[in-house]
Amino acid sequence: MPLSPSSQVLALVADVHGLLDLDELRHGLLDAFNRALPSEYVSLNDVGPDAESVAVIMRPVMSAEWVQRFARLAHENPLVRRYVATQDGRAYRFSDVVSRDELHALAIYRDFYALLGVEHQMAFTLPHASGRILGVALSRSRSDYSDAERDMVNLARPFLIQAYQNAIAHDLARTGRPDGDGAAVLAALREAGLTAREAEVARLVALGGSNRHAAASLGISHRTVGKHLEQAFRKLGASDRSTAATRVWDLAAARAPRRGLQ
Repeated sequence: MPLSPSSQVLALVADVHGLLDLDELRHGLLDAFNRALPSEYVSLNDVGPDAESVAVIMRPVMSAEWVQRFARLAHENPLVRRYVATQDGRAYRFSDVVSRDELHALAIYRDFYALLGVEHQMAFTLPHASGRILGVALSRSRSDYSDAERDMVNLARPFLIQAYQNAIAHDLARTGRPDGDGAAVLAALREAGLTAREAEVARLVALGGSNRHAAASLGISHRTVGKHLEQAFRKLGASDRSTAATRVWDLAAARAPRRGLQ
């Protein structure tokens, strides 16, 4: 007896629940989707601004030559284009955004998807850094994904986003200081508009340090730390240390996928 949509969502989420290691979650997510929505190809695509900054995990595994071919053409994917234009990360299908003729006219279809026999695709995004897209893509050759399948993915997506954020937070907590010296956190804060010194102060506060601790660590006065923290709070939209710390780790977590896929 087929599972109801709610049961399908629960089954999918249950498959990835508890996978706190980020790499384990990435691979487990693809395996879970392949069980829930059988597809010829399931992939996690980290798409940056150019071909050199595209990384892919795929089931079944694809050769480096094919991955490079995809990387050169990834920005032509109509679902990537739609996300760039709308910032709407929900699940959409090729058939939701382009006609069959429009799809077949694209170089990414002629030089990549057609050679693989792919005619249908559905994709959605996960948390990612500014300037990048981290998406899960499901591809089939014959039958398109149904409205019910698309709706099921959209019901599951908030839970999958939370699982992904949990894994990122666990990864940050396990390593203590991201990139060894906090470089990922500092970079995320600079992207959010903080100055270099404001970012350093905010990071130390997020790690639980007091103003005096931050002053001693950075070789500046306690009063100067307070001024930097006041500006950091304003830029982070925070009114207290707890809210600021949460915002710091949210920004760091969103930026973490930029490290690439393994």
